[in-house]
Amino acid sequence: MPDETVKPSLGYFGKVPERGDFIQDQISPDFVKPWNEWLQATLAVSREQLGEEWLDYYLTSPVWHFSLSAGVCGDSGMVGTFMPSIDQVGRHFYFTVAAEVDRPAVCYWLRQQWSQNTEDHVLKLLDEPIDLKQWISTLNTADGFLEEKPERPVIMIDTSNSEQLVLLGGQDFHSDHLQHKAFREKFDRYCIWWTSGSEQIPECTLVTKGLPLVSQFSAMLDGNWEQWGW
Repeated sequence: MPDETVKPSLGYFGKVPERGDFIQDQISPDFVKPWNEWLQATLAVSREQLGEEWLDYYLTSPVWHFSLSAGVCGDSGMVGTFMPSIDQVGRHFYFTVAAEVDRPAVCYWLRQQWSQNTEDHVLKLLDEPIDLKQWISTLNTADGFLEEKPERPVIMIDTSNSEQLVLLGGQDFHSDHLQHKAFREKFDRYCIWWTSGSEQIPECTLVTKGLPLVSQFSAMLDGNWEQWGW
């Protein structure tokens, strides 16, 4: 029986304006725990770093998309989108949609139709009251995720003591394999982050070893990459 790729199922976690506290549905607790801890820490540290300007930077910061290697936030690879949000009583926190995935992280960065779909959908949550169950159902029926059968993997031989790389498999390989290998060699459990930008941040892509350091996160709000150690 041929291998098949199962379409990822998105869930959500975080805060939205029409609710008074955290909301969560259809998303793995194994992802939520480390993700929540990281976001809580980034909020606390960025508030200290940016001072009185923090709120303006937070509210105008861009929607970010991510593709995390397996083992970064839980055992599975994760892809998703997060945006700055606020709850019904004025407390600030991010809203995240995410899904478990089974292909290398680079695949979901190279094919970004899914992330454009999620961005369009999450922004609606800031504009009008929405039935969240219907909202996530509609998002999960949208096209954009990889659904085709995986390509036959190319076998790569690491010739670390020379300047050559041997690829076995003839012509049956894709640039995904090469980029995945390059990122793995430099960052191990790499994560990719991208955004279409905001007033402060141009369209860009970041590649990190695991989650970004909380001391660096302010740059994802204000775009001052050198100041915050990138």
